[in-house]
Order: sequence, then structure tokens, then C-alpha cells
Amino acid sequence: FILAAHASKHTVRDIMAQTASSSMSSLQTTPPSLQFTHEQVSRHKTSEDCWIIIKDCIYDVTRFLSEHPAGRGIIMVHAGKDCTEEFLSVHSEDYLPAFVPNAFVGVIAGSGASPPASRSAAVPQFDSSKVLSLKRDIYGPEHEQYRARCRAFLKKHVVPQFSKFETRGMVDPSVYAKMAEEGFYLTLNIPKTYGGFGFEDWRYNAIVCEELEDNDCGSFFANLGNDMVLAYFLDDMTEEQRLHFVPKLVRGAPIAVAMSEPEVGSDLAKLSCTAVRSADGTGWTLNGRKMWISAGSVCEMVVVAALTDPSKGAKGISLFVVERGMEGFETVKRFSKLGKHASDTCLLTLKNVRVPDINVVGEIGKGFIYMMQHLSKERLSIAVGAAAAARRALALTVNYVHGRAAFGGNLGNLQSVQMRLAQLRIEIQACTAFVDRCISDIAKNQLSAETASMAKYHATELSYKVADSCLQLFGGYGYLKNSPIAKILADQRVVRIYGGSNEVQLEIASKGLAFKPQRMSSKL
Repeated sequence: FILAAHASKHTVRDIMAQTASSSMSSLQTTPPSLQFTHEQVSRHKTSEDCWIIIKDCIYDVTRFLSEHPAGRGIIMVHAGKDCTEEFLSVHSEDYLPAFVPNAFVGVIAGSGASPPASRSAAVPQFDSSKVLSLKRDIYGPEHEQYRARCRAFLKKHVVPQFSKFETRGMVDPSVYAKMAEEGFYLTLNIPKTYGGFGFEDWRYNAIVCEELEDNDCGSFFANLGNDMVLAYFLDDMTEEQRLHFVPKLVRGAPIAVAMSEPEVGSDLAKLSCTAVRSADGTGWTLNGRKMWISAGSVCEMVVVAALTDPSKGAKGISLFVVERGMEGFETVKRFSKLGKHASDTCLLTLKNVRVPDINVVGEIGKGFIYMMQHLSKERLSIAVGAAAAARRALALTVNYVHGRAAFGGNLGNLQSVQMRLAQLRIEIQACTAFVDRCISDIAKNQLSAETASMAKYHATELSYKVADSCLQLFGGYGYLKNSPIAKILADQRVVRIYGGSNEVQLEIASKGLAFKPQRMSSKL
């Protein structure tokens, strides 16, 4: 029984021994409101409402599913059922009170079981907000209402099937559509005149990033569309183009952007993909390959960067909307990655793909300018998600060490553990304050490119450091593939790479100190 994943090897005793009494007296002391039939318990068997029965006592372990590194799928085998034998073969009586405090729901009617004795001292429980010492003040009541709606949506429509998305390596397109309908994908920033919700305040975008991380869905790359691609349609296109494309976005069509190539990563000025004017002058013909493209297999439209005038370098780059179904456009490979398993990352090929003029983003030759204009938002979006991941990693770990028995006490009683977590808490608080200031600035259109790069660098370096340190405290259980802390570690490794590698962010930050980058030349 993998709910055992955290348990230390205590002597197994009857969980109810401390409060056992006769059948008659227990029925007298257990009110009817706390008595349930087996049939009633069996109704609570989903990942968002999960009960189990141990020695005729009923426990709600829903929170356990997301906060502890036991395999969610294995636990769900026992959802709504009696698992006394499996549980007591591994766990001690104080396991549930330690790891799932306040989980007791009631007893099986007619069983004679009594409620478990209350613990003399409740185990502290922290979430991503409680690990901070400073209350965040960038969100108002309207933002928190939106957050609550977003969280409820994810718990209902995404979390229950997320393991399936991770196994398949992509999120089902129907989820994008549902998110758009509710105002969490694309439509939150699409003006009301086009059928969207019309939020101009970027804090709503930040909330979506944070909630995906907080609900263990960090590899669902919804902010790709919200913060990295949508602006090309809304800010850089003509009214005629918006009327043509935005209806597709309103219904939640997944979108992507294709900049990188097999030989070109962060150095976007060195692209090799080409776009040549068609002989009849009615469009463009694209040829090339695009690498590391998130949502490359699920997207309906992808904004492709291509050279329209190779002699001009960066000034010869233009952007084109390539649509699924265009002849010569293919997703030829989906990559298996270390982390971000629910995000499909692909190699795209374009072989003589004919693109009409209406699919040209803005003006020819201004593609590099458009990309640079939108990179600040992309990098802050990455920073917001990374900071949220760091807070969640700390909260998971603090909860774990408070309950994990070790050396005659709890792991959290060790000073070395306390000092390490205190150091991480301080760093996370400082990072959150910095990122929150950036969120406030971008909401006022005041965020500078170098500040966005600094936020991206700092938050992503810290998130990986925190995940690594926290996994160490989980021990072997943290190294399990399906454990939340292991997923955070794997997911946070790549955020130091995409959106412009962190080495590039340092170079951008150094320019603010009046330095000029020195580049090596190579014949390789």
C-alpha cells in the first residue's frame, strides 16, 4: 500500500487502541452525523474527494494525494474502501494524525468504532502563502475571487486527469477550450469587443501561472499562449487580421511560437528558416525546421520566425502564422523530456508551406523587433511560475518534516533541518518580493527588459535550488518519480534554459552596468 511512502518503521499497533471502547458505549458517544454506511463512503472515491476506511474509522485523504509523495494512482485503488489490512501492515497508529491532520470524518454505522483521540499538539500545516513572513499586497479582492475560480476549475477539470496528460505527453485540446470559456486561457486578455473577458491587468495572468504550480500542474504550459503568443495577434496585427484570427482564439485554439531551430537557440538573429515571396505575389513560401516547440503537436496555429532577407540579419526576420493542415507543415517528432511531461515539445518541419499575406504578423522585416518587445512578459511569466514552485516546494517539505519520525522525534526537530529551511524561506521571501514588484510594474506598463531578465534569472535559479534542497529532506521518498517534490525538481530544471538561457539573462543585466558583451569567434 503506497500510502505507506512516508512511514517510518514504528511498531504497528491498533490505530484505535487509545480510544477503543465497547460497541454500545461508542454508539452512544458517536453522534449520528458522524456515522456512515459503506455505501455512503464508496461515493467518495475521486482525487478531489477521497475517503478511506481504517478499523471502521473513516478518513478524508484528499489533501494527502497532492501533498505527499505516494503514488496517487495506487492510493486511488483504495478510495472509498476499507484498507485496514494494507494500512496496518506498514503504518503505525500515529501516521494519519501526523500526515493528514484533521482527516477524521466519522465511523462506519453500527461498527462500534470510536473517534480517534485528539492529538495533544496539532501538526502545523503550511501552504504556499503561509511559508512567507510578509503578506503579499499586489492582489485585491477581485484578483482573489479570480484565483478561487481558477483553483476550483483546475481541481475539477485538470487535476483529476493530469496524470493521464503526463503519460500521454500533452494536454487534451478540450481542456484549452474549456479554460478559454472560463477565462483562464487566451480569453482573459482578449478585449470584450472580440468576445473575450478584456482583462488588461496582467495580475490575472500571474494568478493562472501560480495556481497551475500550486495544484501540481506546473507542466501544463497555459502561459505559453497567455503570455508569449497572444500578443502577436492582439498587438502586432491589423484589424482585418484580428477579425480573421481572434474568433479561433476565443474558442480556445491552442497556439504556439516557433523561434528556436536545431542549430539556433537563444541567438535568434542566426535563424536559417526562410520565407520567400511567392512568384504570383500573393503569399509566401516557408522552408525550414523548428526545434523545442512547446505545444507543437496540439497547436492549431503557430507563429513562425523566418528570414525574409538573409542579407539583413536580425532586420531581415519576419513572423508568419502557420496553421494546422497547411500542406508541407508537419510535427515530425515529440521529444521525451526530463520534466514538464504534460507539455508536448516538438520538432516541426516546413517544406514549401504556402502562407497567404493575411498570415504575415505585422510588417515584413520587423519580426525580431516584435519578438524582443514581448520577451519581457514571457520572462516575467517564467519567473512567476518559478517563484510559485519554490514556495510550494518549501510548504511541502515543511509539512513533511513536521510529521516524519526520526531519531526519537520528528525530522523537523533537528537544528540542521530547521536552519536549512529557514535559509530557504528567507531567499524565497526575497524572491517573492522582487517578482511581486515586477508584477506590479508590468501591470502599469513600467517593467523594463533588464528587470524582467533579472527576475527570470533569480527566480529560476532559486526554484531549482529550493527543489533540490527540499528533495534531500524527503530522502528516498523524494526520489520517487511520481512524488510532487521530484516533479518540481525535474520541471524547474528547464526554466533556467527556455525563455532565453540564464547566461543570456546575465548578459542583459550586465549591460545595465555599462558593459559590452564580448563574444568569442569560433570556426567550429
